[in-house]
Amino acid sequence: MPANVRNPAVAGAFYPGDPAEIEAMLARLFDRKSPSPNHPAPKALIAPHAGWSYSGAVAAAAFQTVEGRAFHTVVLLGNAHAARFDGIALDPHDAWRTPLGYVPLDAAMRFRLTALDPRLFRQSGEAHRRDHVLEVQLPFLQYILQPGFNILPLLFGQNPAGGYRQCTDDLLSVMSDADLLIASSDLSHYPSSADAESLDRATLQLMAALDIAGLERHESAVIQCRVPGLETAFCGPDAVKTVLEIGRRKGWRGEVLACRNSGDAEGGDRSSVVSYGALVFRES
Repeated sequence: MPANVRNPAVAGAFYPGDPAEIEAMLARLFDRKSPSPNHPAPKALIAPHAGWSYSGAVAAAAFQTVEGRAFHTVVLLGNAHAARFDGIALDPHDAWRTPLGYVPLDAAMRFRLTALDPRLFRQSGEAHRRDHVLEVQLPFLQYILQPGFNILPLLFGQNPAGGYRQCTDDLLSVMSDADLLIASSDLSHYPSSADAESLDRATLQLMAALDIAGLERHESAVIQCRVPGLETAFCGPDAVKTVLEIGRRKGWRGEVLACRNSGDAEGGDRSSVVSYGALVFRES
């Protein structure tokens, strides 16, 4: 058992707190059809981070693409939802625990990033302690991947516009082809379900096209249109843009896998929703 462990903050709330309940729920969420052998191995995913009863089926569509694969390190990227800080927070623990067990952190990659850019990358267990956006991804990984992988959780705090480009430079210098990137983000927040469907469709198409400039124009335009209830087009901007920038430089190809919103859940309120999308990025 690792000595220095980050314990789960949202088990029993965003996802079940009992291992048997987690596995039963994941078994229901995953489509057990074998993935197509003609697809290149995924290099990155974008997956949602809401409670599994709302977004679990969409998240499963993303994680299904890596079923049974082996990765050395899964780099988890998200924008902080539970703390305010500058730069990018790296978690200092040796492992993260979920009800399904422990997953080690890649201490070597963490050290290399902090050595490369100590003003940007800062170790902060407090930044990660209560945040759900990366934790909710971990049971999916434990369930679907071959054992033996590490994780590197990164949370973006307050950063200058375009700061994702520096993160991209640094990640490209430390990652290998044996690693996987995951950006954690939900889509539109609080429009009606009808408005969300058109907004989210455009957002996902721009993400799949690796079009960061187009995504920024789209985000600005929908805010200026004053869509009733809308607060944001997507809530993981730095995380998503880092994946898109890496994909653009690497020549990856994006694919939209799924999209739904909280109004689709049983008893969901369609007048004010949060939306969820899943994408996969592969080498061309």
